[in-house]
Amino acid sequence: MVKIMTDLSADLTATQAEEYGIKVLPFYINYPDESILADLSYTPDEFYEKFKSTEEMPATSQATPGILEDIYRELGNTDPIIHITIPANSSGIVNTAMNISSTLNSEEGFDITVIDSSMYSLGTGVNVIEAAKMAANGATKDEILAFLKERFEKDKVYFIVDDLKYLQKGGRIKATTMVVSKVLDIKPILWSNDGMVEAFAKVKGLKKAISKLVEIVDEKMEDKENGTVYVLDADAAANGDMTVEYLKKAGICNVVRGQVGPVITCHAGVGVFGLYFRHK
Repeated sequence: MVKIMTDLSADLTATQAEEYGIKVLPFYINYPDESILADLSYTPDEFYEKFKSTEEMPATSQATPGILEDIYRELGNTDPIIHITIPANSSGIVNTAMNISSTLNSEEGFDITVIDSSMYSLGTGVNVIEAAKMAANGATKDEILAFLKERFEKDKVYFIVDDLKYLQKGGRIKATTMVVSKVLDIKPILWSNDGMVEAFAKVKGLKKAISKLVEIVDEKMEDKENGTVYVLDADAAANGDMTVEYLKKAGICNVVRGQVGPVITCHAGVGVFGLYFRHK
């Protein structure tokens, strides 16, 4: 059976990972006073409290090559492994994984394929779960890779941040955009586009921004009657709940709530919220 693995940025819960047999690579969360190797036991709520009490913005760094190689060896070389990662624009783990997997494939008979998801949070995680379900039902490696390729090419994650300073500090958004947003109460709706964070639209005011998110779903969703919209937030439950309310008023009732975990929140800050759905 094909084995599926991902990393902490996919924002799976420990329960989901266990239920679907998904191996999750940890990430280092680097605070001014300590560095934590964060795995699924480090809950989003625990991280939010630490984040808010830290004056200096925490950073992330990839797990060591040794940790990754140990996981590959734990999964073994008797079955194919598909490793679905955070985008290369956000972490060096993609290149590390490709280098280690190439050596294991050529020298020890492993069959490891590394896939750059080009998305973030549950935009990755939902499809990791679907890949694991396919594997459990006997799908081949090529069938699972074809599914992932289609989803990662079509789909996007849309989100709104509470404060653009975190993205600006990380070099992920222009400083001029940050200034205009603060002065005019402009809420940029950001999206993941081929692994890059870009402005999709700019709307004045929070409620109009949420309405715009709903418009995007209405326009681009593959199956509005049966499909699911995943609404995510990092310590911004009120905004997430408002988004759910607006979606249901628009007749989109299949909504699942989720949390944005430590890796993505380090880059976007607490207060980020958004959604993911399958595109046409």
